[in-house]
Amino acid sequence: MNRSSTATSGLRRWFPVLNLFSDYRPSWAGRDLGAGVVLAALLVPAGMGYAEASGLPAIQGLYATLAALVAYTIMGPSKVLILGPDSSLVPIVAATVLPLAAGDSGRSVALAAAIAGMAGL
Repeated sequence: MNRSSTATSGLRRWFPVLNLFSDYRPSWAGRDLGAGVVLAALLVPAGMGYAEASGLPAIQGLYATLAALVAYTIMGPSKVLILGPDSSLVPIVAATVLPLAAGDSGRSVALAAAIAGMAGL
């Protein structure tokens, strides 16, 4: 195995989206784009609402939802896994973040981001 094929297989391990391009048909692009628009239209308001319910600014829900979708598109390993905000996280984030933030909006955003980062790692 030469060095470039080793590098390519390493990239494909960390960025599984690269595997899709070898079998991707251009005729699928329209449907994939439509599915992406519908998914974003459904998830963005839900993510913003869950952020508000957790005591965070709604705009943070927008950022978190879009960032998660982009990250999963690039690094997600499954063609069939569904990704989206979950209402079960609302009380967990609210119970953890709000008492520690003591009413400081910036601090609540930082704490929620820290929780998300630790969970992601």
